[in-house]
Amino acid sequence: MPESVSSSILDCSAEMLRTFLGRTANLPQISDPDLELEILSAPEFVTVGQRIEFRITAYGFKQRATHEYVTVEELQIIEDQIEGPLRVWKHVQQIEVIAASQCRLTDHVEFQPPGGMLGYLLTEANVLASIKDGMQIRYDALSEIIRNGNLV
Repeated sequence: MPESVSSSILDCSAEMLRTFLGRTANLPQISDPDLELEILSAPEFVTVGQRIEFRITAYGFKQRATHEYVTVEELQIIEDQIEGPLRVWKHVQQIEVIAASQCRLTDHVEFQPPGGMLGYLLTEANVLASIKDGMQIRYDALSEIIRNGNLV
């Protein structure tokens, strides 16, 4: 199964980062603006078994997806796609403590591209490139939010 692993060291405590990532309303702030992430339904805080339903724009098409939080721990959040354009999508967010005010966020994504006509657009290479670009945007946005003191 194709996968992507990326990480960034952030100048904040692991606890502050985990709290920020655990608030679903914060997700649009750290998502690629080109995806036009729109949260349709979500719990205020991620918890095991809860689902988030959202819509994104990719390759000119609006795509609707539902992910379920399957692991929610102090330093880890794992979500699986329940419904959406890809055959499989599993996102692991792992936080590692480096120092009292520094941590590493590692994002591990496993996926399977869709079949059919959509599979011609969402090829493995295109999905990998999109994840790489999106993670860089995510890390840059997080760094800016931290610098501005808005990590809440």
